[in-house]
Order: sequence, then structure tokens, then C-alpha cells
Amino acid sequence: MTASANAAIDADYLLVGGGLQNALILLALAARQPQASVLLCERDAALGGNHIWSFQALDMPESARPWAEQLVEYSWPGYQLYFAESARWVEGAYRACSSEHLDRVVQQVVATRPNIRILTNTTVTHCDATSVTLADGRVLRGQLVIDARGPEHSAQRRGGGYQKFVGLECQLRQPVNMNAPILMDTRCAQRDGFRFHYVLPFAADRVLIEDTYFSNTPDLNVDALAAGIVAEAGRLGFDVEKVLRTEVGVLPMPALSTFHPRKTGALIAGYAGGWFNPGTGYSFAAAVRLAEHISNVPVAEVYGDQWKKLVRHQRIQAHFLAFLNLMMFGFFHDSKRAKLMERFYLVADVVVHRFFAMESTLVDMWRIMWVGAPWTPKGWAKRATAPTDQLR
Repeated sequence: MTASANAAIDADYLLVGGGLQNALILLALAARQPQASVLLCERDAALGGNHIWSFQALDMPESARPWAEQLVEYSWPGYQLYFAESARWVEGAYRACSSEHLDRVVQQVVATRPNIRILTNTTVTHCDATSVTLADGRVLRGQLVIDARGPEHSAQRRGGGYQKFVGLECQLRQPVNMNAPILMDTRCAQRDGFRFHYVLPFAADRVLIEDTYFSNTPDLNVDALAAGIVAEAGRLGFDVEKVLRTEVGVLPMPALSTFHPRKTGALIAGYAGGWFNPGTGYSFAAAVRLAEHISNVPVAEVYGDQWKKLVRHQRIQAHFLAFLNLMMFGFFHDSKRAKLMERFYLVADVVVHRFFAMESTLVDMWRIMWVGAPWTPKGWAKRATAPTDQLR
């Protein structure tokens, strides 16, 4: 049944929240179900908020590329890691998308589809399975409501810790020759758990520098950390002329999985529904797989057999990753946490990519836990190393 078949229905799909998750769902539906009606409600004037989303080689499945590839704004051949006593290059596509690019791509698609609409500056006060109540009292009705309003609407953190960061997009006085991101540079003063710098080179004279922590507490002194990034930029090889944009994040890294989807009420998606990687804070891989599922089945069959298969896979991965958080935040503190991360990167590139993509096999899990892993005395004695010619 479509909106045109029933005047009481405002849209087949009502999407609440205009972040990454619902943007992916909208793009997938536009490509896979071009006749479906879609209505997205966003409280701000534009979609996406103030974010840079990064994703790795396997985070975007081959099946999703025809509709999701358009979100790739930046792309690099891999990324670098630096630890106190070692370094590591990880081969494989690493990509990024800004909020502005996401908004632009979605708006371009919507402009060509009269059956897809976006209501910005629209606050939603209540959702259920088939209706959405707006702050002005209006009630919108649909066949499926998908609520993806972000981490602030998520359930109890359930132990563990947080990935928190302040990022500055910086204009540089002098261009730099940097052709790949630095995923982790831990050669900085360690404090508040595990600390590292994360760097994305957008252009020769424009980079994003993040001061990131895997911490047991959510506290974040934004002004102090922002000033520290500028002061420490020289160590990373950057001469900052001015700050173009500031990004702040406090993401849950639960010790017990928060992924508990329900079949009643609205479909809770994105961070609030546990559709993220508990071990990294990255959300693209889980979000794109949910978008793939929703766009591949009729709206009346969203909770059918394919849903059960998807949920089973996500649950297994989420429980494993949350268990690793339990170990890290419960038993590895201060310098031990930095060593823990260094030992993790002993595993092969493809294992790293499957870890980020929430596609770890049972063999991968065994390797991460036992083969040279930091949880064992043998693993604790090892060090991640790479030949000099592998470093970028």
C-alpha cells in the first residue's frame, strides 16, 4: 500500500532525525524503491549536524555501492598508526564524508523525487509504530516510523566507557605532503585513559586534527583541548593559520551491548538503537546494513526473515565488541590501555577491517583474543612493527 492508495497515510516511511542513519535509509529507498513515499523530519535547518564520518574498506558492502558511493567525499589508500615504540600501516580504502556533503547529496536526490520530502526546523515530540507527533501538534502517519535521533536518545550506557574527542579543521600556513590519514598517533602525553591524535588530510593546506580519548568518564573541556590541539600541531608537522570548524563528540563504548531491537513501536535506528560499533564508536557499517535491509524488502516485511538474520548477526558482533570494552575499561588503565591498543594492531589488515565493519569471523575473534593478543602474557611481550618503507 502506498501513500497515494490511502489518504490517511502521509508517507510509506516516516524518518525522524536527519543524521547519517536516516540519510542512508533515504538514499537506499530512493534507489531501490523509487515509488515509495518518504518523509524525513529534522529539527535543524540542514541535515547531518556538524560531523565528519569516516569508514573503512569493508564498511560499505559491495551491494550498497550503487547508491552509497555518492557519499564518499574523501578517499585514501590506507592509514598510519604511531605508537610509543612502534608503527603500523594498514592497507585498504579509508573514506570520509562531511555533514555538508551528506546534506548536499541528499538534497540533490530529493530535488528529483516528488515522492520524497524533507521537513527541516521540525521538532518531533513523540513516535510510535505508525505515527509521529510534532511540536506544533500535527500528527503524521506512515506505514513504518524509523526514529534515529542520535546518541542523546540512546538507552542506558551499561558500563564501559566513552570515546570522546575535540576536532579542529585547520587551515595551514604551509602545505604539507600527507597522502593518508593518521588513525592513531599515541606519541602524546597520555592522560584520562588512552589518548591519541587522529588526523585527516583534506587538502595540502587543510587538515582535521582530533584529540581523542578512550576514557571511563564523559567529561570534556572543549576550550582547553582545542587550545592544546593548536599548541601541539607543530609536533605533528602542522603550522596552523586558523581554525575553520570545531567538532565535539562523546560516544558510548558500552561493556554490555545496547543492541536490543524491538518489534513494537517505532523502529529505533542509529546510535539510539545500538546500530553502531561498540568497540570503535564508528556507525557507518551498521547504519548502511540497516539501510540495505529496509530498502530491499517491502515495508510490510521489514520484520520478516531477513530482519531476523540481520539482527542475529549484529547481536553477535555487538556482544563480542562490548566484551572487549568490558576488558579494556575494567582491567586496563593508564599506560596499560595504550599498550593494549598497540598489541591489537598485531593482527592482519583484513582482520582489522572486519573488526571495524562488524564482520569478525569466529577465527578473527580467536585471533584478537588469543593469538599474540594483549590479554595473554605472550601477547603482552609482543610489539606491533612495520618496515620503514611501509610507513606513509
